[in-house]
Amino acid sequence: MNPRTVNRRRLLLGFGAAGSVAALAACGVNTNPLDQTSAAPSSGGSSTGAVGEIIVGSADFTESEILAELYAQALVAKQFTASTKTRIGSREIYLKALQDGSIQAIGEYSGNLLQFLDSGNPAQKAEDIVTALGSAVGPNLTVLQAAEAVDQDVYVVTRQTSQQQGITSLADLAKISATSVLGGPSELKDRPYGPPGLEQIYNAKFKEFKAYDSPAVKVKDLNDNKIQVASFFTTEAAIIDNDYVMLEDPQQMILPQQVIPVVTAALGKDPKVVAVFNSVQAVLTTQALTELNRKVDVDHSDPRTVAAEFLKSKNLA
Repeated sequence: MNPRTVNRRRLLLGFGAAGSVAALAACGVNTNPLDQTSAAPSSGGSSTGAVGEIIVGSADFTESEILAELYAQALVAKQFTASTKTRIGSREIYLKALQDGSIQAIGEYSGNLLQFLDSGNPAQKAEDIVTALGSAVGPNLTVLQAAEAVDQDVYVVTRQTSQQQGITSLADLAKISATSVLGGPSELKDRPYGPPGLEQIYNAKFKEFKAYDSPAVKVKDLNDNKIQVASFFTTEAAIIDNDYVMLEDPQQMILPQQVIPVVTAALGKDPKVVAVFNSVQAVLTTQALTELNRKVDVDHSDPRTVAAEFLKSKNLA
């Protein structure tokens, strides 16, 4: 067995993902973690078949909201009744919503989802991860077709830091971590590919972790050297716009992250519903996602409008 697989599995087994899954199952059908979440309905449509209204959820970041709009509007175009509930929160929250039926679908990311659901799974190749997810999600949920689009979690430093400190890889962070601040979304703090993984796999223990709800503030702080290393998604325009250096991950701490819808088992059994999701997946590329994110984050366009324009350009709406 590959030594890096052993190291990663030892680390991940310490994070109690099984407990997270048990907590999801225990939440029951009577709980509704979305009571404080505002709905953003897509327009028009009437339900087809017996599936009723389909509510597509999103996590609390731009790309996830765009994916929700893409799926919901594509469903509406095929005469389903669909709406969105966006900015629900972290994976812990929206997976509970899927389990209790508060939402029926969400766009996910293959490797991170597998780590969350089955921390000891040895899968590392993209296709193996997708296969493993089929059973990892359990009997009440279904994973659909993975897109070509990949959106990796990635750590970056400024070009200046990279050149002055010789930082091009996560393996180099041990040189600066003791005197440096790491920035990222709040949930990163406890993720196996967050500070715990950096410390145990790369021997990089940071002086401080600073949580950010606003990507714009994180970018400003990184540019102002208030933080020295930051977590981003590879499809975020800020990386290119600020000439950040994306750090290599030689131990493959961060697994491949293909965009993949997770839906309730009932939706997964409806071939017409599955066909709509697959049609969107078929045209989603990494470049397309990057441009969609840019239109929202940089050009300040509305996610619903951006999604509608994209679907129209692909003859899906």
